Amino acid sequence: MSPSSLPVIIVTGASRGIGLSTVQYLLNSSALSSPSVPKCNVVTLSRSLPEGLSSLQKNHKDQLECVQGDVLDESVHDRLVRTAVDKWGRLDGLILNAGVIEFGTVAGGKPSSFANQIAINLSSLFTTLHYALPPLRSSPTGLGRVVFVSSGAAMGNYAAWGPYNASKAGLNALARTVANEEKGKVAVFSIRPGVVDTEMQAQIRDHGTSMGMDDAAVEKFTSMHAKGELVKAEDPSHVLAALVTKGGLDEPKTKEGKGIGREGAFVSWDEDVLKEYRRA
Repeated sequence: MSPSSLPVIIVTGASRGIGLSTVQYLLNSSALSSPSVPKCNVVTLSRSLPEGLSSLQKNHKDQLECVQGDVLDESVHDRLVRTAVDKWGRLDGLILNAGVIEFGTVAGGKPSSFANQIAINLSSLFTTLHYALPPLRSSPTGLGRVVFVSSGAAMGNYAAWGPYNASKAGLNALARTVANEEKGKVAVFSIRPGVVDTEMQAQIRDHGTSMGMDDAAVEKFTSMHAKGELVKAEDPSHVLAALVTKGGLDEPKTKEGKGIGREGAFVSWDEDVLKEYRRA
């Protein structure tokens, strides 16, 4: 098989929110298109196939493959990568967006919930990378790219977010490790998307206090919503799509002048260093 002329990108956690918006940019669909993001072939991984993603699949039959499955099943990750390589003969980028949050304090929550969130938010990323890194190293572009979707929770301590905080901190560590292990063969980015207007934010406003969050933290997020300060998913998702197709080892650079992609550095989507990757 001759490799596709278009870049081939895998997006996990693509059924809604940031993941779905990112897929729309990569497809250059009419819903979200950008002249700064090249048209790509895309393979998604999600447990379900809701209307938004299903509609994209119908409208982009030759450009989009949707794999459904449980991220805790190793065979699903193998199938995900084989779908990209078998259909289009290449793999150029990977966006790791799969994740969940279940609120609960350390004393009041269930240990099984902690283990499940770590497995989904962190261990499953390791599995995807295990299967994806070999073809990424052989990208016809000369550089494979991996974008981790992180969170400010990686550096935070919100009550009732213990598993989420820990998994995102572990994600950042995994990103740095992959960047070191691949040493210039694959560019790695860990991006904080900001406080995005998602179902998670609605949960916090409606049930945050009863789930163990501090009153002050709940008020902070409630106030942001009331003032229209929550981030729209299409804003950070443009950064993800631009980085996975155009990011390099040494550009963009950290504030210290080091290549983000070479370091696997943790950067917020709205920092000045990513200005050229944000939508106009």
